[in-house]
Amino acid sequence: MTKRLRWEVSPMFLEKQSLITEAQQFLLMLEKRNLANESLEWYLVNQLKAYLTSLSTATSTQEIRMAAEKLNMFCVESMDWDTDLFKRCSAITKNALRFSKK
Repeated sequence: MTKRLRWEVSPMFLEKQSLITEAQQFLLMLEKRNLANESLEWYLVNQLKAYLTSLSTATSTQEIRMAAEKLNMFCVESMDWDTDLFKRCSAITKNALRFSKK
């Protein structure tokens, strides 16, 4: 008789993957543009890469919250709040912060 291995994916893993996918899509959209060195978008790309690295290695909701707060701080302090760029960045951080409170 052979044993069947059962692989289960945790809800945290699925939610974290969703957050990663959302940020990756935004990053890819930005990278398709011809970004000038040291422009707002160039800095945002760097911040998103750091955010994605933090999310990928996060093992707790606290680490996800810290990554989201850091990205959110950049967005709030660096961007015009009426722009689509800010609204997209803010939505990404709000989703991560909402998840980190579960």
